[in-house]
Amino acid sequence: MQRKWLILSTVSLGSLMSTLDGSIVNIALPAIQTDFRIDLTTVEWVVVAYLLVVGSRLLPVGRLGEVATFKRVYLIGFAVFTLASVTCGLAPNEGWLIASRTVQAIGAAAIMAMGPAVIARTFGPSERGRALGLNGVSVSLGLSLGPAIGGVLTQVASWRSIFLINAPIGLIAILWAWRVLPAEGRGHDQSFDLRGAALSGIALFALLLALSEGQTWGWTSPLTLLLLAAFAVIGAAFVLAERSSAQPLLDLALFRIRPFSFGLASVVVAFAGMFTATFLLPFLLEQGRGFDPIEAGLLLTPVPISMAFVAPFSGSISDRIGPAVPASVGIVLMVLGLLSLTQLAVDFTLPDLIWRLVLLGVGQGLFMSPNSSAVLGSVPGRRVGTASGTLAQMRVTGQALGIALSAAIVATRMPVHLVGSVPQSVALADAIHDAFTVAAAVCAIGIVTSLVRGSGRRHLPNERVPAGGATSPGPAAD
Repeated sequence: MQRKWLILSTVSLGSLMSTLDGSIVNIALPAIQTDFRIDLTTVEWVVVAYLLVVGSRLLPVGRLGEVATFKRVYLIGFAVFTLASVTCGLAPNEGWLIASRTVQAIGAAAIMAMGPAVIARTFGPSERGRALGLNGVSVSLGLSLGPAIGGVLTQVASWRSIFLINAPIGLIAILWAWRVLPAEGRGHDQSFDLRGAALSGIALFALLLALSEGQTWGWTSPLTLLLLAAFAVIGAAFVLAERSSAQPLLDLALFRIRPFSFGLASVVVAFAGMFTATFLLPFLLEQGRGFDPIEAGLLLTPVPISMAFVAPFSGSISDRIGPAVPASVGIVLMVLGLLSLTQLAVDFTLPDLIWRLVLLGVGQGLFMSPNSSAVLGSVPGRRVGTASGTLAQMRVTGQALGIALSAAIVATRMPVHLVGSVPQSVALADAIHDAFTVAAAVCAIGIVTSLVRGSGRRHLPNERVPAGGATSPGPAAD
């Protein structure tokens, strides 16, 4: 086997573990709540803390890889993730568990940010899309298997097993990555922008916390408004700091590269639309139709399974014809999938639901690999870590935006539909349909941004293009 495919295997294992851990915990929350005798608001922070820290650390970790080498940051991140998984499994109380999840999220951010960067450096333009598509299979498997594995482990053993199982798997993955990933020279001419990392982390944390908890606190509550104001002020300070920094955390000149900037915009709106569906469908299935959580989780698996089948093919297609067409077709199918969900009756049959979810999954699978390839392939090789971290950051931001938007729409529209003798389940379904309509409109913006991105690779001023047009530093693994 060529070495580059071995490299892909270790990155894909990391993607599988980090994605799996993000989806496996939700099914165990009731058991954690019962074990620690805590309320729902407290136990939710087991999930919220993880998402907030991952979302606020991706950008700094991406840049850190360019300074300290991708391999070193990836291995350290995997070690932190694995050790924190053990402390999660051994947590004596909820405070310990939430703190351990916070540390675990730091390791997960390193895995998520470095994985695509390693792939972009290892595979040339003719294979990058296919490699990212194959890595997307691991992401899809993590999303689809998480609820099922979490339910089995929680029922057969205990909720602690969903964390402790990461220890042996993580150890094997670390050793495999240490053996397979190529040695790199440190970026001696590179420095890490601590000021930019602090400002970006605080600004993004404030934004994601406001989006995550705004519905609970109230969108006009003093705390929500304070967090949004903090994001605006600190975000502006971050931009000013980056413009004056000799080696910024995020080189703002990258946004002059059209495939980069429009590709990121496409990610935000696509994931906002997608996560509106994945966030609201469990409520429709459980509260509208009476399915239990495990049944609802299984009914949602057509989305990631469809993604897993399509992603490698869409990546290969984009390698041959460019990313614009497959990515744009993917977003079109996602929009159609969201619109089709607005016509899903409360008393739907399973085939009615499944074909709609397959349409969503196929669209997501067509979009992700070509779009990621376009973003990562558009920047100079020395900035691929930053591009990878920023890409992951935009995915998380889109997820948070989609959840916040959908929750606000449902809360606003429920009283409108709940009139007279209309059953609660029918009013809920109608409000969710309204949210799907708005999500389709938001997602449709991505059709435009995807089509106008262009396909030509541009370089920053003074960026030297290696002989033969290679886009990554150092020799390719073979």
